[in-house]
Amino acid sequence: MNSFLIASTAPRPLTHHTEPGTMDDVPPIIHLSIALRIQPNDGPVFFKVDGTRFGQNRTIKLLTGSKYKIDVVAKPGSVEATNMNIGGIVFPLEQQSRDEDSVVYQGQYDTEGVPHTKSGDRQPVQVSVEFNKAGTFETVWQAKYYNYYKREHCQFGNKFSNIEYECKPNETRTLMWINKEAFN
Repeated sequence: MNSFLIASTAPRPLTHHTEPGTMDDVPPIIHLSIALRIQPNDGPVFFKVDGTRFGQNRTIKLLTGSKYKIDVVAKPGSVEATNMNIGGIVFPLEQQSRDEDSVVYQGQYDTEGVPHTKSGDRQPVQVSVEFNKAGTFETVWQAKYYNYYKREHCQFGNKFSNIEYECKPNETRTLMWINKEAFN
């Protein structure tokens, strides 16, 4: 009888209640939009369709010795990003606005010192965005860095305004799985 009383009076773990559909305040799906604009005039960035010659069928055209304004929009607005890494260059993301639906961050990617890509080559560029609770968003862009003095090569192809991702944070909140990617 005593052992039954001891077992039944043992403290129970506290349960953490969250909104339906969220786990530990992390939404089950996060939508990300990443936009790049070459500075100083918010110029467009282009990509070219390479077909199956390389690892990915789209190549983003970037210019060495240049600065790019990066806009990151995350939905819902409850997620918090801290910084972004493009090809090993880490920069802070500064919050521009936030509401329930979305949060907008801005950062600057500087390609000063990035070597140009050899003719006929493409390079995989690791891209990540750090989030406080949801983990790390990681992807790889296929890029070609053009020499600053051959900038005209960067100014043709397909303009894109952003790349959208639908992501699912993993169980351990270390990284996110990408469900969908779209160039717009």
